[in-house]
Parts: sequence; structure tokens; C-alpha cells
Amino acid sequence: MTENSLHFSFDNVSFDNIVAHSPKMRILVENAKKFAQLDAPLLIQGETGTGKDLIAKACHQWSARSAGKFIAVNCAGLPSEDAESEMFGQAKGDKTTQGFFEYADGGTVLLDGIAELSLPLQAKLLRFLTDGSFRRVGEEREHYANVRVICTSQVSLEQYVEQGKVRADLFHRLNVLSLDVPTLRERQEDMAELVALFVAQISENLHISAPHFDESFLQYLKNYTWTGNVRELYNALYRACSLAENNQLSIVHLNLQAKAPIALNNEMSVEQFADLTLDEIMSSYESQVLREFYKQYPSTRKLAARLGVSHTAVANKLKAYGIGK
Repeated sequence: MTENSLHFSFDNVSFDNIVAHSPKMRILVENAKKFAQLDAPLLIQGETGTGKDLIAKACHQWSARSAGKFIAVNCAGLPSEDAESEMFGQAKGDKTTQGFFEYADGGTVLLDGIAELSLPLQAKLLRFLTDGSFRRVGEEREHYANVRVICTSQVSLEQYVEQGKVRADLFHRLNVLSLDVPTLRERQEDMAELVALFVAQISENLHISAPHFDESFLQYLKNYTWTGNVRELYNALYRACSLAENNQLSIVHLNLQAKAPIALNNEMSVEQFADLTLDEIMSSYESQVLREFYKQYPSTRKLAARLGVSHTAVANKLKAYGIGK
């Protein structure tokens, strides 16, 4: 359930080892601990790489279900033709298979990227969230599983509802308990400890002595615009640790490209937009941005990874704007 070859392990994840010195992160952890004690569905939202999956696992570990299974499911990776049987199981003649909800009975299921589920499957999920009942594919008999469901989304689900990609009733069911994970840009107070923690973890993984870093190295990381957030920081440090010379981390080995802020046109005027609505203005700008990025990332999967959105979302936008093949 990872987007990169380098990823965070779910081993020994708990609130105790989540860095939370920044105000927004402290509030997040406080609320997450309270929500962890409940059985209602939990929605965790935040940009790519912010650690939504780690917060979900910490909630499981903090709950009364901690001894039960924790199953993480990448919704984008569920094959459309088998998604329902993967969720709820299947019955063919005398042979039956369990879905991941039934398998996780008594534990927690994390649905990563909930908006990637088809609308019909969202309806079946909503029914399961209501009373825990379900039917295996090809079977009429009702079954029940006692599972706490945690869902994540990179984009506000409310936006997906407006776009018709998420059912409004499912959104309202999930939005009762919700957490918004802050970006790394909002966690300046956490940077020093995050760097020290990751360098220690990576060094152990590489079987090397933990390299040193100075204040200029740390300040560079604080000033950088982390579009990939904590995951991007970890991967950059992994590279730097792998190339460290004389047991010292170097900025150049981070291999990070300088990111300039998006320039705004100082000569912008209301008149230039004529009678266009805000949606029409934003769509026009979005199509221009996608056309430029598509020149360098002609693969939809690479483009999606670069922009921090789902492959499906990028494919739909390219089709809508007539970009590519």
C-alpha cells in the first residue's frame, strides 16, 4: 500500500513515536487519540506523503482493537471487476472465499484513497458501515463483521462529492469523525526531530553509522517546499545517507530541485476574464498547467505521482481537456 519503493513501515507505529511539537500536529494527535477510542468510521484527509496511513495505524494501536488485525487496502489498486469480492468475499458452488472485511473481524480496515471506489461499490460500503452486514458475491445469505473502518483521501471528499465522484450520503457518514493531517510546510517545529529520527532509521537500515548534519543542512530542509511532505523528506534523506562522505550529510546529495513560488501576473485585471465563471477560469488555468506538465511527464502515472494526485484523477482531467492521445 505504498506509492514509493521507499516507504514507512507499520511496525511498532504508535502515537508515542509520532513527532508532534508543532501546534497543528499536537492538536491532531490529541483529537486522534479521542477518536481512536470510538467505533464510528474515521476519515483522515491530507496531502500526499503527510502520513495519513501512520495516523490510521496509531489509532488502531490506541484502540480496544489493538490486538486485532489491521488491514490496509489501496482502493486505487483494487481491480474493478474483482473489487466487490475482494471486499466482501465470494461464493462459487461449494467454494467460498473471505473478503478483507470478514478477514479483519474484530480489527480495523484502512481504505486508502476512498474516492477511487466506484459509485456502486460506495453504496455497498455505506450499507456495511451502517450495520456491519454484507453478502458475499454470488450468495444471498447475510454475514456480519465487527470492523472499524478508517478512510483516507488526499483531496477533501467534499470536492469529490461536488464532482460526482463520491456519494453525498457516504461523505456525510464518513465526515462525522474527521482529521486533517497538516503538511510538512506547517510543521517547522517538527523538522529537526524528524530529520534526526529518519537519519537514525535509515542508517540502521543501511547498516552504517548515523551521519552528522549541521545547521545549514537543517535550515535548507526547513526552507524547502515539500510537495511530497514527510515521505519526500524521508526519501531525500535516504539518498543523502546513501551518499554521505566522511560521515557527513551534504545538501547536494539530497538531489532536490529548487522550487520557485508560482508567479502571479501583476497586470491581472477583472476585465480580461469577461463573463467567465470561477470554475471556467480555474479550468482554463488548470488545462494550461496540465499541458505544460504533460510535455515532461507523458505517462499518466508519472504525471499523477509528480502532481500528488491519483492516476484516475489525472487520466480524467487529461481526457476532459483533450490532452495526450
